[in-house]
Amino acid sequence: MDKQVNLVGTKDLERVLGKKDFFAIAIGQIIGAGIFSLLPQAIGLTGRSASLAFIFAAIITLLKFAPRLFVMGTARMRGGNYTYIALLSTEKLAGAFLVIHALSNISLSMYALSIGQYFCQLVDGLDIRMVAVAVFTIVTVVNLVGVKKAAVVQQILVICLLVALAIFTAFGIFKVDYTNYVKPEGFMTNGFFGFCQAAAILTFACGGAQNLVNLSAEAKNPTKDIPFVIIVSTSFVAIFYVLMAVVATGIIPVAEVGADLSVVAAKILPGPVYVFFMVGGAMFALVTTLNAQLSACTKPLLQGCADGWFPARFAAVNKRFKTPHNIILLFYFIGLLPLVFGFSMNTISGTAVFSNSIIDILIAAFVFRLPKILPNEWNASKWHVSQKVLVFWTVAGTVASVFAAYMSLRTMDWKGMLLNISVCVAALLYGILRKNSGKVHMEVSYETN
Repeated sequence: MDKQVNLVGTKDLERVLGKKDFFAIAIGQIIGAGIFSLLPQAIGLTGRSASLAFIFAAIITLLKFAPRLFVMGTARMRGGNYTYIALLSTEKLAGAFLVIHALSNISLSMYALSIGQYFCQLVDGLDIRMVAVAVFTIVTVVNLVGVKKAAVVQQILVICLLVALAIFTAFGIFKVDYTNYVKPEGFMTNGFFGFCQAAAILTFACGGAQNLVNLSAEAKNPTKDIPFVIIVSTSFVAIFYVLMAVVATGIIPVAEVGADLSVVAAKILPGPVYVFFMVGGAMFALVTTLNAQLSACTKPLLQGCADGWFPARFAAVNKRFKTPHNIILLFYFIGLLPLVFGFSMNTISGTAVFSNSIIDILIAAFVFRLPKILPNEWNASKWHVSQKVLVFWTVAGTVASVFAAYMSLRTMDWKGMLLNISVCVAALLYGILRKNSGKVHMEVSYETN
């Protein structure tokens, strides 16, 4: 490694990401956990109505996103969601967010574990968790050598991914027995409550594009590119998801779908095409999600270290690659622990969905304060609306986020519920105590361009 240097927050990161990079990152981030990790769970909760649950999940997701789009379109948030929360709410909640944000990235292990499952469908005799650890390690190394290099890899993988998903959908959509598909027996198999639980889980599947805000510091034109890419990529992928859910539940009995889509793919795809789908579709989808999330999740902690929430030395950035290697390695170990200790997929996904929903609540609830906090920037913003409209979207986004948090909590057993609620309480206490210690001195980490 070259000589290391501590950067002051996020302002010295290279601004190299454009709209094309963001589309690759967003689509790669969204497609992965949703269709390949969480769809089987949703099918178990609601049967063939998983396709309808995806539509409901996409609507909830866009409602959750709506408030933050006004902020993203007004200023560059160098610290991502951390800067966002600190600017509009309180510094103590910003500190609590950093702890919850770290926990939410336990989902890194979910992606890695799913990659291992699909890989072992093709190659017998390998240990799923060892494959997961190996892939996760490779993706971590790629991110250690620079976000732009990670973005280039992302673009290549996303192209292969979209081709594979299109092939799966094209082969399968005409093989669905629609006469049986629309029969009511296979829909809402656990009632309306089960349908809502499935939709809540799938909001995590539809919501990856929100992480683009954490790349604001490295964006060429964040206020223009990020909101546009979030809306378009989320809507585009949601359509893909609905069609794939129809294929996944309309060709073989729902009970036979199992823990992944390989059974359905083997039924509809010829041999070589099946292999391409498993590699270029399933595994590339999960790799791109893993890569995109690891690229984005470091920025809030990088800015948090500069502000005193954690030791400044922890935010050391490599002089050559301009990457916060210590923080990347922290998230590597957060994602590694569930793999080493054998956490179940349900435990990992439930924790990830709940913690992300709590973050969504913190983000949505204070957007109405934007005109007061940044009056000049707000008046000049292309996203400027009346105060009544802004309040409406604040309320809508908050309600959608609370719904997702509640329903995801209900998917856990009581131990999981207690653990997740305890972490949120501990995070709030940390924010209060650390701020009161006098060690936190938050710098301005937003810019109008």
